[in-house]
Amino acid sequence: MSRTNWFVKSRALLIIAASILFPALVAWGENDAGSDLLEVFARAHRGGPLRYVAIGGSITQAGEGWIDGWLRKQFPQSSVTTINAGMSATGSELGVFRVDRDVIGHQPDLVAIEFCLNDGDVPDEDAVRNIESLVVRLKQLAHPPAIIMLEAAKRAGANLQRHRRVARHYGLLEVDLQQAVDNYLKEDGKSWESLFSDDVHPNQSGHEFYANAIAAALEPFVPPAKAGTRAGVGSKPLPSPLSTKPLLLDGRIVPLSGVQGWTAESSLPAWWTRFFLGVLSADAPGTALVLPLRGTTLGVFYAMDESFGSFYASVDGAPPAHIFTNFRNGYGYSILSRDLPAEEHLMTLLLPRQSGKPSRANGPVKLGYALVAGESRSGREHSPQGIFTLNVLQQLTFSDIPAKDWSWSGPYAVGEKDALSLIHQAFDPERKGMDVPWKNLADQEGGWINFRQVTGSDNPGLVYAATHIETTVEETALLGLTVDYYAKLWVNGKLIVTFDGFHGPSGSPQFFPVTLRPGSNEILIKVGSGSQGFGFSVSLAKLPAKGTPQESRGQKK
Repeated sequence: MSRTNWFVKSRALLIIAASILFPALVAWGENDAGSDLLEVFARAHRGGPLRYVAIGGSITQAGEGWIDGWLRKQFPQSSVTTINAGMSATGSELGVFRVDRDVIGHQPDLVAIEFCLNDGDVPDEDAVRNIESLVVRLKQLAHPPAIIMLEAAKRAGANLQRHRRVARHYGLLEVDLQQAVDNYLKEDGKSWESLFSDDVHPNQSGHEFYANAIAAALEPFVPPAKAGTRAGVGSKPLPSPLSTKPLLLDGRIVPLSGVQGWTAESSLPAWWTRFFLGVLSADAPGTALVLPLRGTTLGVFYAMDESFGSFYASVDGAPPAHIFTNFRNGYGYSILSRDLPAEEHLMTLLLPRQSGKPSRANGPVKLGYALVAGESRSGREHSPQGIFTLNVLQQLTFSDIPAKDWSWSGPYAVGEKDALSLIHQAFDPERKGMDVPWKNLADQEGGWINFRQVTGSDNPGLVYAATHIETTVEETALLGLTVDYYAKLWVNGKLIVTFDGFHGPSGSPQFFPVTLRPGSNEILIKVGSGSQGFGFSVSLAKLPAKGTPQESRGQKK
């Protein structure tokens, strides 16, 4: 039989589950998808334990594994254990680090991976690398589990191809829940809302549907496993990796121990305490944490609450990230550096100096773990350090460039839904020698410039803004750009950054070191609206390493 695009991609038997037809195929060969299930099911039938772990995002977290009851019914002689390792708002990137604690630590026999939806905005190369790292790490265990890939459904359709590519490369069973849902709604004339509470999250009926669908995909492997017709099939060498970059096969979450200035807390007063085995807490501006870590990919995992503050984070003296832990409740993580030299590194975390005005930058910070991968390939050589040392970070003082110091031009065009299609199109302000009609900007509260307010229109659009910074000597500065949503930024005619996709949580600045020459320095920004936001702010901090900081002064174009 030929392959089909129906729900079960593993060539399983056509069955009926919960009055729903799940098309499938039969007669798998030595290398066919799902063959790793046969040995696991055969052991369970003989009375061996069956430890099942489901790892994924919020869909998995709410689904609680889905098939615990089915497994117990199929294998009554086995001691079946189901571990729900779902973690809302996370994808395979964080999964690479937490698989050690949340999956491998349970000695799994069967693992379900559900990250397709939360990986949706991840570049293809990264999505393949992350999910392949999970699969290969599990398959390289002394007792490798069987793995099934759960492809959850989305109202507008999910990007399943990256995970499918990995699943098929390693012969894993795919459970195409998107196709199952689409078929069911079409054949039964039901609405999307009959199974889902929003565009992606199943309601109670939806989770029951998922449970039946996953069971239907697994059902064809039970009879031959019980009959012993395929039991004892040995594992084969893994194929060469798909990823061009080294796989991350040793990622882990590293607990943080007590450090001067930080207080160890054993729990958090919220449901997400389940993801933390304690935190380090600090609220005094200037409190720092410097961690020597070996690895090639480093990050940090932290608790979040609307009453919390923010911190700077830098690896090896690179330009810092400004991480806000108060734009929602729960938890968050930031990958600070990827594909580093395989050496010793320094991660520096610092609570910013006290703001002179009420600011969401200040407040308590609660750190859970360092995220480390690539340690097994790393030596003990020390990586060179950049200019953003702890001393420099401690002295950073940012000044907003106020609205009155900017001039603006536009709107230049209107997109259908947003300005993404326009951000790479050059208009007069970025062309040399053009006569541009610049207009003054009136003061707005704080440093934020709201072009919805300036233009008086809620339509998608694109504008330019310009200012000049005067300095007496050449110096290096750290420029902070906050924008909602698309943007390009130039300093003295040099393109510094393009934002044409996700660039961090709303209201979080991105930092860029820039060289200011003696005299006048032009800053030009091109801002395009998203579905809602349409604005920006720019702040500047002179670096003390270059001498006595001087006040920045904006001048209109």
